[in-house]
Amino acid sequence: LFRIRIDNAGGAWCPRTQIDETQYEYLEVNLQQLHVLTAVETQGRFGGGHGKEYPLHYILEYWRPGRGGQWMRYKDQQRNEVCII
Repeated sequence: LFRIRIDNAGGAWCPRTQIDETQYEYLEVNLQQLHVLTAVETQGRFGGGHGKEYPLHYILEYWRPGRGGQWMRYKDQQRNEVCII
């Protein structure tokens, strides 16, 4: 899908405008059909050592057909919501 551990031109995906903790930003990936994901890896913006920008935490949500069209937060086996730090 995308390459990780690469610092080409110091770029990265980022929101259109600067945000704060009162805003909700997201990155949506459409896999076109049902898949089982076994790992998710993210990378902040390093910018050749000048940027060092990354989220402090994030939450995974997913959508599946037949679930009423609602996004569901990923939970662990004990049904606790998972915040990735």
